[in-house]
This record gives sequence, structure tokens and C-alpha cells, in this order.
Amino acid sequence: MALVILSMGRFSRSRVRTLSSRALVLIASGSLLAVAAGAFALGVGVGRGGSESNTSPLSVDHPEGRFLVDRLGEISGKLVRLESEALSLARRVGVIKSGEPLLDPVPASGEATPSGSKSIGPTGGPMIPASGVGVEFDGGLSMFDDNGAGLTDIEYELERLGTVLFEVERAATELDLALMAYPNRNPVPGGQRNSSFGTRIDPFNGRSAFHSGLDFQAPSGTPILASGGGRVIFSGYHRQYGYMVEIDHGNSLVTRYAHCSRLFVKAGDLVTPSQRIAAVGSTGRSTGAHLHFEILRNGTFVNPATYLARS
Repeated sequence: MALVILSMGRFSRSRVRTLSSRALVLIASGSLLAVAAGAFALGVGVGRGGSESNTSPLSVDHPEGRFLVDRLGEISGKLVRLESEALSLARRVGVIKSGEPLLDPVPASGEATPSGSKSIGPTGGPMIPASGVGVEFDGGLSMFDDNGAGLTDIEYELERLGTVLFEVERAATELDLALMAYPNRNPVPGGQRNSSFGTRIDPFNGRSAFHSGLDFQAPSGTPILASGGGRVIFSGYHRQYGYMVEIDHGNSLVTRYAHCSRLFVKAGDLVTPSQRIAAVGSTGRSTGAHLHFEILRNGTFVNPATYLARS
């Protein structure tokens, strides 16, 4: 599964970048391996310390202690960097609004809790998030004694970071599907636009009339491409449109491709963006070879030029 990231600068063009699921797995696996290495080093240090003296705690003067401190610093640095990257990705795809923290802050002593009550006197218990996606309490992890090194806290932060990355991937997948269905691709690349949307002089009777789409002049037989992904809801002949294809893109958007010479799809087919669906022709009420392209939103004609602005 691909993670799509829209890099939207304020004055620059938007770019679509992809981050594969494999890359996300490698990031998560690397973090967990780092934590495992730290835990292993901690176990070795505690074991050796216990065999030499039952009362001496792990000290930074010992090689094991220095190694553990260095390793903890490295893991903490990676955690901060990963959390920053996850926050940036989440804001880019709209999972978290700008200015909103990545994770809920812990209320200070005496501050009102989310339920409205205040902390009264000493309290305790395991930290179980009030809400979250797929969060389960691991009693064994909470009981792990890391001699105050903070490995348990890092493990917990990595779990929360993993939850955020999962939400980013889910939202990015939904965004990817929406972008595939959005009809913003030129249906006749290289075709010349020779009649715009709106009022014009009708070529048959010379009277003022409403032109419901865009015309793309091209030689007969030129491929017509789907402007976006969707489902074909009509493929056949219409008295005025000639041979025509209609595609439903969801979100009440339908594209119409008229005056075709040949049709390559049928009703019920699923099409992908820029898939060849027909060929340019001059069937129906037409004066020459061209594609008449329409976009309907909620059943009403809209100007296709606003959707094809960047194509």
C-alpha cells in the first residue's frame, strides 16, 4: 500500500510523493530493534551488577552503564525525530490540524482532567489512554523495571507514534483514492480547445445558445482518456451527443465524453485515470471531428476548465 503525501507550499505547485508501506515497516522495525537492543544491554548490566553486589545499582562509571546511557540518548533522539516527521505528515494529509499537538498533553497537578474533575491528593495506577486506535494494556511491559533508565517510557511513546503513523497511512490511502477519482486530467492530450463553456453562437442555426462543455479538436480516431477514475454508467448512442461515454467519479461528479467514433468501455466497467475509453469522432450533432467534454456536479453543468486548470 502506498502512502501519498501532498507537499503543498503556499506559493509553489503541489507535488505528490509516495512512501511505500515497506518503508513505514522499516522505520517501525528499526525503532523497535533499537529499543530491544537497549533493553538487552540493560538486562546484561543489571545481571552483572547483581552477581557482583546485591546492593550496588547500575552506575554510569561502569562500561555497561555508559553504554546504556549512550544507547538511551540515541533512541531518544530517534524517537524525537520520528515523532516530528509523523506530526508533519499528519498535518499534511489533514489527520491533525495545524497547531494541534501530536499527542494529548498530560494535565498538570491540580488542573482539570478531560472529565472536568481535579486531581485530589496522591493517586496512581497504570497509564491507559482514554481514547485511541487499537491500544491495549500490556501488564508485563508496565511492570518492567528499567532502573529509572526510561526504556519503558520510550516503548510507550513508540507505541503511540505507531498509532499516529497508522492513522496517517489510512488517511493518505483515502486521499490517494480521492485523487484518482478526481476528474482533472486532460481527456485529449494535445487536442486544441476550440469552444469554451458558456454562451456562444450555435453552429447550426446561428442563434445564441448555451454550450455545456469544452470542445477538443483532434483528428478522428484520436484516443479519448478518462479524466479520472470511476465507474462507467453509460456507453452508447445518443441522438444529439452521438456515441457517448459517461463516468461516475463519486462525490456527485460525472464526466461525459461525446461525438465519439468508437467506444472501448461498457456500462458497469471500472476505469482508471487516463485509461483509453473511446476515440474522437463526429457522431451526433457535430460539425467535425472533436470531443465534447462535460462535467456535471449534482446533475448541474459546471465549467470543465476549472477542473483542468493544471492539465
